[in-house]
Amino acid sequence: MDPIQWLRLCADRIDYIHFKDIDVQMYEEVMNEHIRFFDACAKGVMCPIGQGIMDYETIHELLKEINYHGYVTIEQERDPRNAGTSLDDVSQSLAYLKQVGY
Repeated sequence: MDPIQWLRLCADRIDYIHFKDIDVQMYEEVMNEHIRFFDACAKGVMCPIGQGIMDYETIHELLKEINYHGYVTIEQERDPRNAGTSLDDVSQSLAYLKQVGY
């Protein structure tokens, strides 16, 4: 799914947004393994925002263009058994988003 296309298409219906990022190399690896979601998270498929495939600079520009003023939730998906770095990862995500203008 292309998030830019989806955001444009659904701009008038968006109340809130969840931000996540995906390590594309790890994504391809776990997709080939056909493993469960939390097992993929434990392997690091979800990474801090700005370190993955998502283009948050373009998303930011689009959100300004569509005049979005709703909430954004920063998520860091983790296997609950392996959540020790979640706070650090969310802090990195927040720092990155501030750096690119959010």
